[in-house]
Amino acid sequence: MTDVHSGSRTADSGPQSYPEAVRLDDPGLVRAWTQGATAALRRERGAIDRVNVFPVADADTGTNLYLTLREGDRAVAAAPADATGPQLLATLARAALLGARGNSGVILSEWLRGLAVAARRGGTAADLLTRAAASARSAVAVPAEGTILTAADAAGAAARTARSGADAGVDAGVLPVVTAAAAAARASARASRDELDVLRTAGVLDAGALGLVLVLDALVVAAEQAADPGSETGSDAGADADPGTGPGGVSVVRGSMEAVNLDQLLDAGALPSAPDAADPAHPATSSASPAPDPASGTAEPAGLASHDAGSGGLELMFVLTGPAGEASETVAAGLRASLAEVGDSVVVVGGDSGADAAVWQAHVHTDHLDQALAIAAEVSRARTLAQVHVRHLAAAGQDEWGVVAVTSAPGLAAELAHTGAVVLLSGGLGSTVEPLTPDDVGRAAASTGARRVLILGAPDVTAGIEQPLDVDELITVPAATDVHAVVALAALGTLLPLGLPDDVGVPDPVDARALVGEALAGLTVRAVPGADAVGALRESGGPGTTVVTALLDADVPADLADRLAAVLGEQAPDAELVLLATGRPGDGVHLGTETDVPEVDA
Repeated sequence: MTDVHSGSRTADSGPQSYPEAVRLDDPGLVRAWTQGATAALRRERGAIDRVNVFPVADADTGTNLYLTLREGDRAVAAAPADATGPQLLATLARAALLGARGNSGVILSEWLRGLAVAARRGGTAADLLTRAAASARSAVAVPAEGTILTAADAAGAAARTARSGADAGVDAGVLPVVTAAAAAARASARASRDELDVLRTAGVLDAGALGLVLVLDALVVAAEQAADPGSETGSDAGADADPGTGPGGVSVVRGSMEAVNLDQLLDAGALPSAPDAADPAHPATSSASPAPDPASGTAEPAGLASHDAGSGGLELMFVLTGPAGEASETVAAGLRASLAEVGDSVVVVGGDSGADAAVWQAHVHTDHLDQALAIAAEVSRARTLAQVHVRHLAAAGQDEWGVVAVTSAPGLAAELAHTGAVVLLSGGLGSTVEPLTPDDVGRAAASTGARRVLILGAPDVTAGIEQPLDVDELITVPAATDVHAVVALAALGTLLPLGLPDDVGVPDPVDARALVGEALAGLTVRAVPGADAVGALRESGGPGTTVVTALLDADVPADLADRLAAVLGEQAPDAELVLLATGRPGDGVHLGTETDVPEVDA
């Protein structure tokens, strides 16, 4: 197997001498670590994304880890100059929890929270890494081996061994402990392919474990700099430094992880369990999919198509906030158990952080979004929800265009997500949902995976989004109602969820904004009580009507859909009627009527 190393350090390095003791909760070390780890994840996010096949091959583990840690890094950078190390770790953990993206990001945020809790209690570096691993594992409803959890456990065990092996009465500080932890995590990541069948079939290492290796290696670099300020390593070494010079494989913080990932992809065919490239039953390795190209650095991992999310897999994430002092693990365990009944990849993290409120982040993959949202609504009766985020797992990997759709209609969330949009729910759940912030929308835009993003339905929020984002362009499209969002996404058609790059198979760049603008130009929307909906359609419809979109609240008359269809059949027999339930209480109806817009002669 290709060697995996970190610059000049390798997993097989012999005994080393260490400079004077430095603690993991030294404030300078914490600041340098978060900066270096974020820079490393930013640089290697694409390489990690391309080997992401577990728990779902949605090609976003690297991006999610980066977006999660980026939130923590921003919070640490903004913290007061006199903040202590434990305070900075608590700041890092809370911001990462609130900004966590995806299954891997939520797990990483809980790993960081474990560090912060142990630091607040005055633990050693080994204590911190042990508590971090235990916290991360306890947050997952069904832990799997050969993943980031296994790597975290290995790091914690190695840290304890290094600590117990120190000379009696001598505190060598954080450096030997984190060095041993990083080496153990690296060894665990290397072994992940042999522990998890889906990784073995795809011929790749676990993406989440590789991400943790980056984070721990950045910690080693920061500890080296803290222990020896005159050394050339430091918090900026992870951003643009040259690759390591060792033979092949992974040079982590100070190099590139590309080589080992591509080596693993290319090596997949040699595995006894790898799919036969000539077998059409395995589209991931058939002639329809090009082989990975080491020069291009854009290959998809072998086995990707055979492990996709399917047509119905949705990801739901939300933040739950309640009074401080609640039995945080009781809340988390109950929520974890309830979500596990309606989906998988369940992770619930957070709790009482010692601040004014307890905060949890929940994550689930589900085919039963309505039931999952009902669980969120129920658990938040005496609390509040925020960042209610829905995404179709098969929509990952967009290239040119992405869409963020904001709606207060929970019944529409699945429909909008299946078109490829990242959906933010702003209400309609029967419990308090905190107003969206610019950061909420900005995170959703980044999680589309697209370079250019259309925002539907939140013009008052997007104006406050700070630049630069992890997208090239952010475009707000007027969408006064949910009908506007539905029609806009329908107009984009096959542009989503796969995206359409400007330079592949199209003569001209795609202008998604123009497509949406043209569709909305011929749209008229009326909001009426259910009892008046038929009359409203008679007034607004006509021979030129092409499509009528009717969004029905939960308490409209049971026969309303049939009566609307009958009226439209009389007025415009060739017109299409789109009927969607909003899931909101009440008897309201939004009618959107689309008509042919006459062409204007130039």
